[in-house]
Amino acid sequence: MGTAKKVQGTLSSFFKPKPAPAGGDKSTAPEAASALPMPVAESPKPTTRRKSQAAEGARKRRRVIDTGDSDDEANPPPATSDNDYKSDTTARPKSSKQDLSSFLHSGTGSAGQSAGLTLVKSVSNTADMVERLRMRIKESDTLGSSEEASPDEPAVAIGSLEGTSIQLVQRRRGTKYTPLEIQVLEAKEQYPDILLAVEVGYKYRFFGEDARIASRILGIMCTMANNFYNASIPTPRLMVHVRRLVHAGYKVGVVRQQETAALKAVSDNKNAPFTRQLSEVYTSGTLVEEVAEHALDSSDQYLMCVVESHGTSKDKCVNLGVMAVQITTGNIVYDNFEDGFLRSSLETRLTHLQPGELLVPPDLSGETLKTLSSFAGHTIRYDETREPLLEHASRSSVRVAYASADLADPSAARRFATDFYTSHGSNSQLPQVLDLPDTVVVALAMLIKYLEPFNLTRAMLTGGIGGSRKQPFVQFHTHSHMLLSATALQTLSVFAVSSSVMGSSTDEAAVALKDLLKPGARLGGCHSKYVRGGDGSLFSVMDHTRSQFGRRMLRRWVAHPLVSREQLEERMDAVEYLKAILNDASDNSELIRERQVVAGMQAKIGQLVDVERGLCRIQYRQASPQELLRILRSLECAMNMLPGDVEVTEPRLVAQVLSRETWTQGLRKSISEWKAQVDYKSARSGHKETLFTHGSLHDKVQKHHDRISAIESELDSSATEIAPQLGLASLEFKSISGIDYLIDIKNSQAKNAPTDWVKISSTKTNVRFHTPFIVEKLAERERCRESLRQAARDAYNEFLGTISEKYSELRELITSLAALDALFSLAQLARTEGYSRPSFVTNSDHASVDLVDAVNPVLSQSLPAYVPNSVSLGSMSSPRAMILTGPNAGGKSSLIRTVALISIMAQCGSHVPARHAHLSIIDAIHTRIGASDNLMAGESTFMVEMRETAELMRQITPRSLVIIDELGRGTSTHDGAAIAYAVLDHLVSRQPLTFFVTHYAHLVDAFAANPLVRSCHMSFLEQQPKSADSAEEAAIANITFLYKLADGASADSFGLNVARMAGLPVSLLLRARDRASWMRTEMESRWAAKCARDLRRAISLDHPDAS
Repeated sequence: MGTAKKVQGTLSSFFKPKPAPAGGDKSTAPEAASALPMPVAESPKPTTRRKSQAAEGARKRRRVIDTGDSDDEANPPPATSDNDYKSDTTARPKSSKQDLSSFLHSGTGSAGQSAGLTLVKSVSNTADMVERLRMRIKESDTLGSSEEASPDEPAVAIGSLEGTSIQLVQRRRGTKYTPLEIQVLEAKEQYPDILLAVEVGYKYRFFGEDARIASRILGIMCTMANNFYNASIPTPRLMVHVRRLVHAGYKVGVVRQQETAALKAVSDNKNAPFTRQLSEVYTSGTLVEEVAEHALDSSDQYLMCVVESHGTSKDKCVNLGVMAVQITTGNIVYDNFEDGFLRSSLETRLTHLQPGELLVPPDLSGETLKTLSSFAGHTIRYDETREPLLEHASRSSVRVAYASADLADPSAARRFATDFYTSHGSNSQLPQVLDLPDTVVVALAMLIKYLEPFNLTRAMLTGGIGGSRKQPFVQFHTHSHMLLSATALQTLSVFAVSSSVMGSSTDEAAVALKDLLKPGARLGGCHSKYVRGGDGSLFSVMDHTRSQFGRRMLRRWVAHPLVSREQLEERMDAVEYLKAILNDASDNSELIRERQVVAGMQAKIGQLVDVERGLCRIQYRQASPQELLRILRSLECAMNMLPGDVEVTEPRLVAQVLSRETWTQGLRKSISEWKAQVDYKSARSGHKETLFTHGSLHDKVQKHHDRISAIESELDSSATEIAPQLGLASLEFKSISGIDYLIDIKNSQAKNAPTDWVKISSTKTNVRFHTPFIVEKLAERERCRESLRQAARDAYNEFLGTISEKYSELRELITSLAALDALFSLAQLARTEGYSRPSFVTNSDHASVDLVDAVNPVLSQSLPAYVPNSVSLGSMSSPRAMILTGPNAGGKSSLIRTVALISIMAQCGSHVPARHAHLSIIDAIHTRIGASDNLMAGESTFMVEMRETAELMRQITPRSLVIIDELGRGTSTHDGAAIAYAVLDHLVSRQPLTFFVTHYAHLVDAFAANPLVRSCHMSFLEQQPKSADSAEEAAIANITFLYKLADGASADSFGLNVARMAGLPVSLLLRARDRASWMRTEMESRWAAKCARDLRRAISLDHPDAS
């Protein structure tokens, strides 16, 4: 019989009855006895043969542990000490609040993760101990498996087993930990919420539950090794796997060795384990990707903190403060606002900024938590200690972290923020910090505190795009930008398209694809999967940028359209100027010097790496030498884009972008000096020790090189003294397996070697020695090499600090290039056939739109036969609201989206897809389109409809654009029609520019006499089918959509026609037709009877004697 195999148990298995030992005592163990096989405590004493087998199995397992998965024991990893793995039979030196031996199976997980625990009978042999332990871990097996758990929950807290110290528990268990395992346990005790990658030799290892998580996410092997599950990754692939774990929602820490194996071998504590410490921590909101040679689309996520204070009203309104920082670019956004119980304003900011990580203080209200939970993709709640707990987490979920409650008091937060900016020499930023509202200051302080362990607090010192040294923070919403609500962004697909149908509208959903795509079809709608514009969004149509920083700038313009007519005209003048340059360049005409330079800048911008991200990595001291070289080359290229003999004066915005104040000679000189100090070959290979070619930094490193060269010279000279001792005329040292200065001699010559020589290795024919002098000098050389590496790191960080001193000037340069790239993108779009420059109404207090031959900017990209439409509404001679009816799939939703998207494009400074466009400045766009539910938040389809409607009703002004599509269809016909009438009546009284799509025909009659309401429909042709198989089928008319806007109401919605296009059986359609006819007749009869009763009542009131 072999030894019992060690298996992974669960906490629930601890409470199962223990099976009777085979062939042993038949008495049963207590219920609390572990079901895990424990040969020492639970099995009969093995025979001598079984002892031998157990010892052999232990030796095999030991070899696996020592060698790092598959290494031979004779060839251990070069940077791994055997002392890391030698078992330690003593208990861990310190007690802890948490029994971290549970990490053996539970590790970094949540209370929702399955956990295991190995306990011997002596620890829990009484029912009361079992009950006490059960109470402590009662939730551990009830919330799901590790695959369902949140990635950032703390490990299961076993505690000290009712006062029993960890040392005593370990002695009772007989657990034997190696020094490396003790280091891991101590690290998990200090960082229980971090998934740790521990450097062990030439690999990084995960232990315990961390290994199981890494195995599942990374697809790597996970095996049981001694006391821990174990998984490993090679050192060169560390950041690749860290990124994958971070994107899966985990908080990942890197524990590095603080000394090399060679230095360890010659040190006084060579028998002690390697010193290791947590050096880096990463989360989705703090991970800054490396700058690649060829920039790819990257995720620039915000880290956002939300703070609230209770308002004075009684309708659950609160004052909310948000502070969000984009670590990758340095952008800092804040806002302070009052929000209703639906938290729609908070949802708008979440949708715009799309934070990848939320910082949650412990005093948020239930309504705010509900909104954050809905956005994050899982439920947020608090436990008794006010720690955030996450339920139903998924890989795509937003990470939620806990904010320190110590800074919840505004006074304490202001002191903390003031001390931070003062200590960093940023007194110029203090005025803006002190002027911030209390809730925003608290959010700022919490962010700074949270970023300290990541060494990323520098992100809060400098502003990104739109910010400056004195005012690094940019307010999210001001009166200088159009407000696009969260609902508008989603339903209009400004940045992303619905996964189903464009806008989730029934108009497009019912159209058969074969009819959409047949040659020569005249279409007004399209299924999203056939949209060519990238992801089917407005931004993908407008995006022709060449750089990542230019793309970010254009996205900011689209998210925050301008409402200043002067700024809009300046931007459109710049677009016209660049459009003319592009057209002239394409015709190969002679350009003046100025235009030649500007035209060449577009191509050169595309050659730059993501310098904006690179500057932030330099600021955080994270840039590698390879990145540094790429960034310096790109900066030099950027400075050379604008020669000294060229100065652009018109148009004004282009002149500002290419200002001489940005392209200064001082900055050009600094970049040249930085680049000249760097050795290209060393930078490409990542060698910091030989990175600098001259200057003070070179001198600081070179003295260590000189000392190493002197030592090696002494070692080389010693060969002449050693050769005579061996009876040799000369001696040449050898280097074998990484060991230098070996005296390699034949076995026959070994007898001449002095007795104090140190034997290193031998073969059948040769033996290799080191003399005491060589041993001493090699140790000294290794110490010098370590000093060299440290000096090189210090010099490199000092060099990055020197570049960071010019961060503001460099940032202005990149911001100018980003704006120029965004303007070139709009100019490229303006060259599209059918696009024209819009004009704006002067000094209008009401929104209006006048479009001639306008098309949908997204759908027209893939549908050349898209039918244009002319729309006029809101001008002095036009009504303020339009009721739009017509057949299903007739193009109603496409038309109203066209109006909204063109309004956004125009106020971005872009040309629009229309022959003529005359618009007023719109302050906000509010939409209620499509049908969807929000089951995560407990909201039905109709509840979502009403919530979105309530939101827009509170925020509309006469300068707003309101789009409502089929309001009231989520409930009964009568209730839906009544709500639709009431909402439209309210909108007409408030007078925003309104497009109201409906299938309720009586609404047209109700507002027929109102001069502020215009009734229109999407035109069509009704024809009887020529090839029907029967007279019954011929009674169902064929409808040809014309996709043209026409005055008047539509007589029918022709739903049966769309049902036939969708492929419903003819028999079903005939039954539906008959039922529809009966219902129509019944409704008309009821209406006629009601009118007759009303008429008789009116006659009886006017003529009492008529009866």
